[in-house]
Amino acid sequence: MACADTPKSTTAQRNVARVDFDQIHDRQQFGSVKWANQWDEFSPRVEGEDLLSLWTADMDFRAPEAVIARLREAADHGIYGYTRRDPRHYEIVQSWFARRHNWSPVLETLLPAPAIMPSVAAILRTFTKSGDGVIVQSPVYSPYFEVIQGNGRVLLTNRLRLQNNQYELDLEDFERLAASGAKAFLLCNPHNPAGRAWTQEELGALNDICERYGILVISDDIHCDIRLSDRPHIVFSCISDDAAEKSFICTAPTKTFNLAGVPSATISVANKKRRNELLVAMQASFMVNANFFGRLALEVAYSTGAPWLDQLTSYIASNIDLVCEFATEHLPGITPIRPDASFLVWLDARALDLKVGGIQKFFVNRAGVNLYDGRVYGPGGEGFIRLNVGCPRSLLLQGLERMSAALTISS
Repeated sequence: MACADTPKSTTAQRNVARVDFDQIHDRQQFGSVKWANQWDEFSPRVEGEDLLSLWTADMDFRAPEAVIARLREAADHGIYGYTRRDPRHYEIVQSWFARRHNWSPVLETLLPAPAIMPSVAAILRTFTKSGDGVIVQSPVYSPYFEVIQGNGRVLLTNRLRLQNNQYELDLEDFERLAASGAKAFLLCNPHNPAGRAWTQEELGALNDICERYGILVISDDIHCDIRLSDRPHIVFSCISDDAAEKSFICTAPTKTFNLAGVPSATISVANKKRRNELLVAMQASFMVNANFFGRLALEVAYSTGAPWLDQLTSYIASNIDLVCEFATEHLPGITPIRPDASFLVWLDARALDLKVGGIQKFFVNRAGVNLYDGRVYGPGGEGFIRLNVGCPRSLLLQGLERMSAALTISS
């Protein structure tokens, strides 16, 4: 696994047409979960007139025009039969990560996948057995709980420590759980919901413990591309040869380019024996056939989407600046945690949560703003809310102003 210095953006990448991220699009006509204001089709709707949706993790921006053009061309063709990945498919994935994250996975290590969470489920089913322990670091992306417990594995929660408005690892507790018989560790890198990009030293410390106790590492890197601080994204398999041997690196362009509805993903498995076993298991579950639109979206996005992403990152960074500045002046009792990556902002509202009897419901009922309740993210999420800033700035400002007004009235 080659890991090199960070490449710089080229003049050609910078000199591109400006993308209009301020434009507002009506998303309700195509069944948007975000704008239907429900967790999924099996969960109750959050009712409310003129409800602003700033919760689930997709963005309100059009994908890059080159992706749209290619999908439109494919749609207009009108024949949506079985499809295969371009012979250069994995070279495109490899090139993207080499350019953006100093990681050039060997082509033979890359496996196709429909999406990240089905991949995690397949890895758990293949390399652990019912009753085995799997470590997660909470508060964390809630489907981790579902994929572990729903597949008959035991959830082991290593709670992160919040120090000076930033999350840190609790390595003593992590080792305690590792020693208890854990078989796998599901790493969120960067972390969702807090947007923390783990450092080389932190990942190295986790790797040392996993090596000591023979624990496999499944790393979900889906939020790695929108980089908002000087802290780089460190791929777990770049830590060392033994880290690469024990890890499964799961990647996808869906968060980066707003392609969640046309998913396609990739898993890097350096260990040849495990890679072959996983491929057999995924084939048995019919998980490797390419989605007609998803694989096209991945290839075009990774090949041509860097200039779009650079502009998006700048826009998201300005939205986060707005949140932090607005909260300081107009949202008493709410402290944003500035993310290193992603379009999500984790808001500490613990004091308010107790005062109003649930901060997420308070903002739905009093402000008409739907945010993600921190309780969904497990132990340590109580009293927090997750704000999605991947939206036009005018919508974000409207939501913040509604929240401010609700707090003013209730005080």
